[in-house]
Amino acid sequence: MIRGKILIAAAVMLLAAASASAAEVGDVTGVIRCSGIDTYINNYPVNAYNLDGRQLVCAEDLAYYGFNVEWRQEERALYVTPDYSTVEIKGQENVRRRYYYVNRRVYNAVYSDITVYLNGEPVEAYSIDGRMMIKLRELERLGTVEFSEERNYAGAMIDGFPVGEYAPLEVDYDTKPVVVLDPGHGRSSSLMSEEEKINEGYDYYNGGWGEWRHWKSGTASEDCRGDGCNGYGSCWYGIGNGDRDTEPEINLRNALSAKTYLEQMGYEVRLTRSSNDENPSFKKKVSYCYPGNDLNAEPDAACYICIHSNAGGGRGSAYIKAEGSYDQKWIDKAYVQDSNRLGEFINNRITAETSLDEYSGGAIEGLGYMILFNKCPVPVGYMEIGFFDSSDLSIINAEYDTIGLAIAGGVQDYMYN
Repeated sequence: MIRGKILIAAAVMLLAAASASAAEVGDVTGVIRCSGIDTYINNYPVNAYNLDGRQLVCAEDLAYYGFNVEWRQEERALYVTPDYSTVEIKGQENVRRRYYYVNRRVYNAVYSDITVYLNGEPVEAYSIDGRMMIKLRELERLGTVEFSEERNYAGAMIDGFPVGEYAPLEVDYDTKPVVVLDPGHGRSSSLMSEEEKINEGYDYYNGGWGEWRHWKSGTASEDCRGDGCNGYGSCWYGIGNGDRDTEPEINLRNALSAKTYLEQMGYEVRLTRSSNDENPSFKKKVSYCYPGNDLNAEPDAACYICIHSNAGGGRGSAYIKAEGSYDQKWIDKAYVQDSNRLGEFINNRITAETSLDEYSGGAIEGLGYMILFNKCPVPVGYMEIGFFDSSDLSIINAEYDTIGLAIAGGVQDYMYN
């Protein structure tokens, strides 16, 4: 019997090794969510996360709680070691239970070749956004770990460390996930003055107005100007290509309806335009993914929804698939996957909850070179909602409020799945 158990254990280890060897660095292995459980180390609150029911803390954050945290590049290893000479734990500032973030997805967990050592022993770890997560339970090696559903509490007590005075976490009702809504085409370029075009972020190049399709590779604010980019699609996009007549009002109406419902669901919504007198460039549009529209900051939006209506005599709703090579700053390996999941969730809601049919199997392929995919730093749901030059127009006009609710519901599906 013992020999059989040993053989089974060996087989499991071989299967795990084979699975790990098949994965590549950066491959998505799970979804990290914001935890709703108040979490502490020696009674000092710590930011906590959740992966498949496992309570996680960021290994690098332990530097605030009496640990030495050392990165060793040559080993591709992070060493987290208790400092028993610690006489004061400061913890992190502004640790709150963020009411509108609880259980929402905040990061992708990705496969990494980095090993985390806790007090010299390797522990299971998850890579997110350049940092490493470990299970709170791992700290049991150095003391005790307690969970209390009744108190909504998870805590580690590290032997030999200072102990603070316990207090329940304050609840943050102000910080909300950010969704950018882009109502697509706006004011006709023929009606815009030169000054308006400049203010909206357009360039004058080779005798005409327009914008550059890409950022320079690895940047999120530097136009390629025909060089140093991924070359996916032509670099220049003329301003007149975006001109429409009937569509701008349809898009805006759908966006405003979606905004109302998203705000009721606990999101902060940023509109790239709020009237049909505006026609922002994509450079200006994607700036809404950043705090204060600062392209040099770190993006704070969870996702971007581009709302269009189709033309060409067809019927039904679909999303445009992201597919290709994108290399702008901030995106991760799951950018294409997440963008298409977002578009699919929204379109499934639209076709299930409105009278619009599904067009092209729900997904339009071959347009992955679009400017927005090449410039946006967060996942994009690129929607083509009905055909305004077909009998779909009567549905679009009559059911715009339901369409808005479906867009909001699709965002919810994406954020929780």
